[in-house]
Amino acid sequence: MLDDDLDDLLDVQPSERERVKAEHELAHKAASHPVRRQLIRAIGAFGATKSELLESTELDEKVFKYHTEFLINGEFLNIIEDKYSLTGRGIELLDCI
Repeated sequence: MLDDDLDDLLDVQPSERERVKAEHELAHKAASHPVRRQLIRAIGAFGATKSELLESTELDEKVFKYHTEFLINGEFLNIIEDKYSLTGRGIELLDCI
């Protein structure tokens, strides 16, 4: 196998089916964890600040940070001017839980 062939194999993008499957698995992972569901509900359609979320969920700061980072990396959550808000994907998830 030539180096160019190997480069071509490494550059292959996932198929549409694989991409959709990965999105569904990520959404399932987000929705199946009780802390993430709690955060998504607490943020709701209108958003909330970190202090509001910590007070309403009674989560430890480290637990809060871990799960909000998961939701941000999964594109379910944004932080804009110190306010956490759901993305379009996050709102879809909120509708399902």
